Amino acid sequence: MDPKPANNTSLDAKGDGLAFIWKNIQLIHDCMLVTRDNNHLRSRPMRGIAKEDDNAIWFITAKTSHKDEELARDPQACICYSDKSSNTYLSLSGAVELSDDADQILALWNSDAEAYFPHGPSDPNIILLKFTPDVGEYWDAPSNPVLLAIQFIKSKVTGEKPKLGENKKIVMA
Repeated sequence: MDPKPANNTSLDAKGDGLAFIWKNIQLIHDCMLVTRDNNHLRSRPMRGIAKEDDNAIWFITAKTSHKDEELARDPQACICYSDKSSNTYLSLSGAVELSDDADQILALWNSDAEAYFPHGPSDPNIILLKFTPDVGEYWDAPSNPVLLAIQFIKSKVTGEKPKLGENKKIVMA
C-alpha cells in the first residue's frame, strides 16, 4: 500500500508539512544519524522511536559505540530519512540529550533493542539518545517513473524547470 495520495501532493488541504514529516518518520523508521566527531562529520544507520507528542525521536544504543562521547562534546545532530520507493526524503536538525534513565529505557524497549542487547533493558551498556528536532526539511517527488519521464519531456519542450514534487522547511520546535 502506497501511503502517499495518488496526486503525490503529500499534504493535506492545510499544507501540513509538520504532519507529513512525522507520518514519514513513522513509515520509514530507519535513518542516518549525523554527529560531529572532532573535525569530521560522522554518519551511521539507526532506528529511531518517534514520539511526535514530545517532538522527540529516541534511540537505544550502546555506550561503547562512542556516539555518547561525540554528543557530549557537541549535542547538535542531523538525522536523515530516505525512501527511494516513494521518492520521499527527510532531513531533521536538532540537539541530542543523553539518558540512562531505567524507566525510560523500559518504556522504549522493543524487539529491535532485544536483538542488540540480549540481556534485556537492564544491560549497563545501554544509553538513550533523545533527539529533539528544531527544523525539518523534506523533499517529496512523484514515485511513478512515467510521471517523472513526462515532467522531463515537458521540461525539454517548454524550457521550464521540471515539476518534481515539493521541498519545504518546517520549524519543529
